[in-house]
Amino acid sequence: MNVLLYLLLSVIAVVVRGQRPKLNPDPIDRHSNTLPGANKETCTVDDFPLAKHEMEEGGLDPNLVPFEYTKYNSDGSQSKGMTLVYKRSHISEYYNSTDLDMTPKDVQFEGFGVKFINMAPYKVQTWWEGYGQAHRQGSIDAFQATGTCSFQNHKFIFTKYGDTDASKPLKVFHMEKGQVIYVFDPVEEGLMTIKDYSRADKEKYYGQLTNVEFGKRYKEFTGADWLGMFPKSRPHHKMWRADSFGQVHTVYTNETQFMFWPPEKIMSPTLKYMTKSPEYVHEEQIKPNHAYRQGGELQLNLKVLSVAPRVFEIEDFLSDVEVDHILELGQVMDLGESSTGQGGDKISKSDSRTSRNTWVDRETSPIIDAIYRRAADLLRIDEAEFRWRHEEEDHISRKLSTRHTIAESLQLVHYDVRQQYTAHHDFGYTALSFEPYQNARFATLLFYLNEGMTGGETTFPRWMSADTGKKLTVTPKRGKAVLFYSVLPDGNFDDLSQHAAEAIRTGEKWLTNLWVHDPFKDKIE
Repeated sequence: MNVLLYLLLSVIAVVVRGQRPKLNPDPIDRHSNTLPGANKETCTVDDFPLAKHEMEEGGLDPNLVPFEYTKYNSDGSQSKGMTLVYKRSHISEYYNSTDLDMTPKDVQFEGFGVKFINMAPYKVQTWWEGYGQAHRQGSIDAFQATGTCSFQNHKFIFTKYGDTDASKPLKVFHMEKGQVIYVFDPVEEGLMTIKDYSRADKEKYYGQLTNVEFGKRYKEFTGADWLGMFPKSRPHHKMWRADSFGQVHTVYTNETQFMFWPPEKIMSPTLKYMTKSPEYVHEEQIKPNHAYRQGGELQLNLKVLSVAPRVFEIEDFLSDVEVDHILELGQVMDLGESSTGQGGDKISKSDSRTSRNTWVDRETSPIIDAIYRRAADLLRIDEAEFRWRHEEEDHISRKLSTRHTIAESLQLVHYDVRQQYTAHHDFGYTALSFEPYQNARFATLLFYLNEGMTGGETTFPRWMSADTGKKLTVTPKRGKAVLFYSVLPDGNFDDLSQHAAEAIRTGEKWLTNLWVHDPFKDKIE
């Protein structure tokens, strides 16, 4: 459901239920990942405040360690502070081994993600050079960033925004494997001096400079590229640990599966979360369906397929009735061409993504609602965060500074023969922000709706393994779910979460996925 529709319905809700009080964010449950002025000689992990989920789990992720950063202030001066960064365990621990001579295999996949940062006080045009000419890619606003997937020796060009060709480049970038961050700094290029920047732009310039310089030292210390915008908070929500291959976490949920089809009269009405109280929705629209669901509790097992990135497999997440219901929705909805892209000029159609898709809102039916609730339990997140909340639930909304859901609508995707989605990341690159609680896609849940096709596997081409450099391959199986995280425990984006939907060779593939944001999705009251 898009933002405009939410706003319209929220206005209706005010008319129906009276004027809603303004939401006042509650800072109590917020946690900072920076300690300005802290000393690296005395700072320990115990000095950092914990998020609620960290308190419940008894402390921080053990791979988080203190790290000194330098901040460039708006007047050009510098100040120090401490933050927590994530260092991956030695790969021997992935195998529960003590063999410190064990090393990761070089990945066979030649592609990699790249991030472009524009430190100019003006918008720039981006171009990709290939097949003997420059192709217009998009644009990057002043002090912002964008990203794409690339290969060795690819060439990108920055020009002034509005240029009709790339004949007058501001900067030319040649892609090199192992280098992810590419920066256009007009001061460094000699095109401007810092005196040419306005006072407001100086603050943004030095903010981005802080981010860039932090990223250089972060990579030296952790071995991973910094893809976020510093400072950035640690995840607000729980992340399941992935310490070793085959590790299993077990979740018990009351959100059991639908085993029989409910009568149309109680199953078809749209759930009224926007205009009615949660109690009304539960008693009048959800509870009448309980007779058609499995009794007792449902056990869900998360099995670690990959440690880096964190990837889990959950067998039998969906029942046959639930799968058939989603497929039935796909038959009556219009599936459009899937799109991709980020930044000033989004691409409506891409050769890298050739599937067709549509969107299914949580409110569509009690079955879809149950899937959202079950997913929330799997992720150890309050289901109320996966929907719009009214003022009686402001004790939840204050923690997020919004009444809006942190979950997107289900994306229902169909792949036909030769259709695919080449390797990509689910996260978008964070815009320049001095607010540490930056919105981002945090977790992805994939739900397979059919099986038996040739091809169509979900692959993670850059996972870390001591056994093989080949892709991690997950074969679709009806009702199975796959969970992976797009972030690391320090808030950085996980570059290794790059994944692909392999091309269908025979048959077809139906899949739906749920994207969950952290700490919020949209700040709508």
